[in-house]
Amino acid sequence: MNRWVVKPHCALIFFHSWFNDLLLIPCALPPLLLTHRWLGLRGHDGPPTGGEIAAHWLGWSILFEGIGPRIMRTTGDPWDVAAYAAGALAAWAWWTNSHRKIVPNREVANFDWLAAHYRWMEWVLAGNKLQRCRTAFLASIPRPRQVLLLGEGNGRFLAAFCRQFPEARVTCVDASPRMLHQAQSRLQRAGGTAGKVEFVTADVGTWDFPVAEFDLIVTHFFLDCFRPDQLDELMPKIASSSKTGAHWLVADFCRAPRGWRRWRSGVILSLMYWFFEWFSRLPARELTEPDSRMQAEGFHLQQRQSADWELLHTDLWVKSEGVGKG
Repeated sequence: MNRWVVKPHCALIFFHSWFNDLLLIPCALPPLLLTHRWLGLRGHDGPPTGGEIAAHWLGWSILFEGIGPRIMRTTGDPWDVAAYAAGALAAWAWWTNSHRKIVPNREVANFDWLAAHYRWMEWVLAGNKLQRCRTAFLASIPRPRQVLLLGEGNGRFLAAFCRQFPEARVTCVDASPRMLHQAQSRLQRAGGTAGKVEFVTADVGTWDFPVAEFDLIVTHFFLDCFRPDQLDELMPKIASSSKTGAHWLVADFCRAPRGWRRWRSGVILSLMYWFFEWFSRLPARELTEPDSRMQAEGFHLQQRQSADWELLHTDLWVKSEGVGKG
């Protein structure tokens, strides 16, 4: 943009000489450190540290302004070094401030900043595929009375569910207050029975689950957010809140079993986890299949439906008779 849009129409020497230098570290350092992480040369996923920024500023300054002019037809400019430093300082301040706001800890992801953008991002990247997965088995479940929705997000499933089961009482739990606000607003716009929905802002890892209260559990695109050790703690809590004979709806991503579909799903999952780890500090770094944990809690798979070349699946699980209370 600077070369083709700004420079031809602006005579300011800043844009002709130092603007690109100002952007060197903000633009080049993150992908370089990400490559280091993939290669095992970097031991954490946090933003660039002050030491990393200073080292790259010094190294690139020596390379471009000291060594470069000696081996190429270029001229070293101390103001370029100053521009590198100014860009580095601005980037360091922004990265540090953003990290403090977005990342209270690595145990719980923060989806607040995504709340306003999640709907259009989902539409651009997946169209209506995820919503079709969420609602695939709505017609297959018995009419529920007490429902637990975990990690509902912006409320697309909730609105569809309340249209089909307006008499059900729903407890909707999400750690993001902005996502819950989106869900509540969407439900009101859809004319849903908001009086029968309780919106709870809570981290499910510390939330006090009621015992044997719900006859339907819904975890759509939610279980994939957790590490294996977190699922080991969370799944028994969720299961204990369900009655005997309860149904559990799960829609999620999965890795295809073989061939080019497995390769495709692997690439998509890697990019997805990189994005959410970087921008929401998602604790999980890879997909953990929940099937064995659900079976251990007394649920058996009644139906499964795959979509998008086996990248997506929707499950209907049922709690076996004689397991738990209720």
